[in-house]
Order: sequence, then structure tokens, then C-alpha cells
Amino acid sequence: MVYAIDLEGVLAPEIWPALGSHFVLPDLALTTRDLGDFDELMRRRVAATRSRGLTLAHLQGVAHAVEPFLGARDFLGRLRSLGQVVIISDTFHEFSEPLVQKLGGHSLFANRFELDAKGMLEGFKLRIRGQKERIVSGFHGAGFPVAALGDSLNDLSILKSCDWPVLYRPVELLRQEFPKAPVAHNLDEALVHLTAAWRESEKNGSKA
Repeated sequence: MVYAIDLEGVLAPEIWPALGSHFVLPDLALTTRDLGDFDELMRRRVAATRSRGLTLAHLQGVAHAVEPFLGARDFLGRLRSLGQVVIISDTFHEFSEPLVQKLGGHSLFANRFELDAKGMLEGFKLRIRGQKERIVSGFHGAGFPVAALGDSLNDLSILKSCDWPVLYRPVELLRQEFPKAPVAHNLDEALVHLTAAWRESEKNGSKA
């Protein structure tokens, strides 16, 4: 089995709000819970950083200090004993690689920034946005059942395409999309639901 887990809001705090607070830039503090159009959200974030003359290195000084939620590393370790763990997130590699290492060094599928000659953000390559279901399809093609854990509408595609969706402290619209999906309010509850998915997979003869 493959466990596809969201990063920010599930395993660790949101990075962009931390940046917004540190640099006192409200547009950086916005997340997909505030603005559903991710392209527009990122354009506003990039424009905000450029208005202040912030380089990627400035941003990384704050982003790399973000720590996982208590128990998140152990949570992933226990899932790893049941199957493969991948982190699929709309975050950016340049921000989140150190955070993923703190979580145990699992595979990260994320986006990339585009920089100008001064090291400032000038664009972004959305390698994950709109591609999550294709990643799941790839796992299915290799014979792996997939369970996914997500909290917001940006996780909608992966939750729809996986075999066992689990909602984590979901926004109301996400709950409405998956009225029958189990809901976890903490990582202990999430582990119970994801372990149940593994048991069902084993019962159906799908080996992780």
C-alpha cells in the first residue's frame, strides 16, 4: 500500500502564514483556505515578496525553521511499517525539504520556484497542482492501492482518485464532497483510519 499524505496543516504548520507574520506581508499569509485559485494565490505571494525585495534565501531563513507537529514523525514511521509513505503537497521543494528530513526523509512531491538573477521569486512551476490524480494513477498502474490524508480543497483530486480517502480536520466544503469518508481530528485518529485501510487491503489480497 502507498500512503499519500499532505504536508502543511497535517504534518506541520502552514509555511506561508509564518512568512506573512515574520515579514508583515498579509498576502503571504493567505492560504488555499482563503483563496481557492492557486495560480492567483501564488501570483500575489510572488508580487508581495518582490515588493519588499525579499530573496529566496530570506524566505528560506524562516521556512526552514518550521518544525513538524508533535508526533508527526512517529505517525509517518508507523505508517511506513505498513507500506510506502509519500508526501504530496502544493508546497515548494525549496521551502520544505528540510522539514521533510525532520519528518524522516520520506519522498516529497512538490512544486519549484523560478528565480531572477538576484535570487528573488519571479515565477513558479506547478509540478503538483492538477497532477495529484496522475501520481495516484501511476501507483495504481504499479499495482499499489492508495490511501490518502488531506485537509483542504487543494487535496480534492488526490482524495477522489485514491482507494481510501481520510479527511483531516477538513474544511466544510471538503467534508461535503466526501460525506462517507472517515474524519480524523488528530494524528492518532488518522493512524486508526489508515491502519483500517491497510487491513482492508490485506483482506482483499492487495499486498503493500
